[in-house]
Amino acid sequence: MKTRVSWTNPYKAGGKYWLKGNLHTHTTNSDGKLTPEEAVSHYLSKGYSFLAVTDHGKLFDPKTLRSKMLLIAGVEADFDHGKHTCVTAVKSEDIKFSRETPQQELIDQNTDKALVVLNHPDWGSEEHFTIDSLKTFKNYHGIEIYNSVIERLEGSPLSTAKWDRLLGSEIRVLGFANQDFHRADDFRDACNVVNVKKKTAAEVFNAVTSGNFYCYFGVKISSVGRKKNTVYVKTANAETIRFIGNYGVLLSKTNGKAASFDFDKTDATKYIRIECLGKGEEISWTQPFFREA
Repeated sequence: MKTRVSWTNPYKAGGKYWLKGNLHTHTTNSDGKLTPEEAVSHYLSKGYSFLAVTDHGKLFDPKTLRSKMLLIAGVEADFDHGKHTCVTAVKSEDIKFSRETPQQELIDQNTDKALVVLNHPDWGSEEHFTIDSLKTFKNYHGIEIYNSVIERLEGSPLSTAKWDRLLGSEIRVLGFANQDFHRADDFRDACNVVNVKKKTAAEVFNAVTSGNFYCYFGVKISSVGRKKNTVYVKTANAETIRFIGNYGVLLSKTNGKAASFDFDKTDATKYIRIECLGKGEEISWTQPFFREA
């Protein structure tokens, strides 16, 4: 399915529940150390509500595993002629995958019913996805702006600079925070927090594809949205809030748990996204708000 993002306010749908989940998870079905059952149990013990199992080259079907966890079908495509790409959906039959499929064709085959995310752009001694390659690929839905497993590997776990270059170039893609989980000590509580009206896998997936979620790494957002031209956020534990505009420009910085910024204060920026910083490494990121649809 194509994302149904309201780019002027991704959070306008609202919802009663905020649910935590990871969308990049490996098990013993590829190179992970835990079985699917053990991985699900591990995340349940950490208070997570949904999980996508995305083993390398092996499609996960949620119907094969009974659990209280809201399970999402998925696969991580990593083929000789392409870069690591997570494809997820509510049902496994909604995902089209073959190792022989060229990457752009894989993306195009999955835009209607699945979610396509380009993974860890800054992994490796050389960038996994350069900014030029991110601009060349079409029709994908988002990139990982934070991938916590890269903390123990070469490269950078953070890719917000590339995200800003895309957004500033009017390439509107969502940002995701995932763990790329392979073993128990990979857990770092970096995740996506969705806003839903019902606790179902379909509602979670709808929130993800419509941008009604934020990227969490320690700062809890209680309210985020837009009133006319003012973008606002309220948190439980932020110490500093930053409003970011075109190509990463800092528009405003406020100390405290809540803040707002008005598009009318500058006519130069096309979009505003928010970074909420807490103690130490704690940070959460909102999706971008564009000035115009």
